[in-house]
Amino acid sequence: MMLAILQDVAESTSRQSVWDFLAAGGPVMVPLGLCSVVAVALTMERILRLRLSSVLPPTVQEPIDLAVRGERARALQLAEGVDAPAARILAAGLRRDSLPLLDIERAMEDQAAKESDAMRSRIRALAVIAAIAPLLGLLGTVLGLNEAFHRVVRAGMGKPEQLAAGIEEALITTIVGLCLAIPLMLVASLLQGKVRRMMREVDQRMMPVVDAIVAERRRGDAA
Repeated sequence: MMLAILQDVAESTSRQSVWDFLAAGGPVMVPLGLCSVVAVALTMERILRLRLSSVLPPTVQEPIDLAVRGERARALQLAEGVDAPAARILAAGLRRDSLPLLDIERAMEDQAAKESDAMRSRIRALAVIAAIAPLLGLLGTVLGLNEAFHRVVRAGMGKPEQLAAGIEEALITTIVGLCLAIPLMLVASLLQGKVRRMMREVDQRMMPVVDAIVAERRRGDAA
């Protein structure tokens, strides 16, 4: 029982110390706090949405198989009923089935670029926050240093500890800004790599459809 009470007291003291540390950063800590909340929300949303089962669900395999067998009208109908990037890429090509092969490939590539850009949109927001956070921290530090030197000007150099305390408080925002930016840059880079890997997987799954269309056109030309 006594050990549990001591642990509670220690945790409470630790939390209070962290709060005091953050509160000492001044008003710039408010936008830094907002940035951290938005960054966490965006990271969780991207982690949940950027899954291969969402980008390339099993339901896409049936229209792919139909398209390979030459039943592309039916494949298009099924693909349009699936809400997934891979299905929209497949449908973009199947809608141009009567056009030259180059137009079919270009349509699929354009749709793939749109889907990739949509998946990266909120990752770019994370990268922006990662770039802004250190600048906000630097702004807080500059403002804090300015206030610290103003205190010295008003009180004189008789109490140098006031200057030291002011500088210590001023550096808090830079520390927080860097602690926010560094992991965000890593997360954004990892998510960008995940998007690239998933789009490569989608491309590989679409290749049999293009190969089937090429083979069919060649048979038609030979006939």
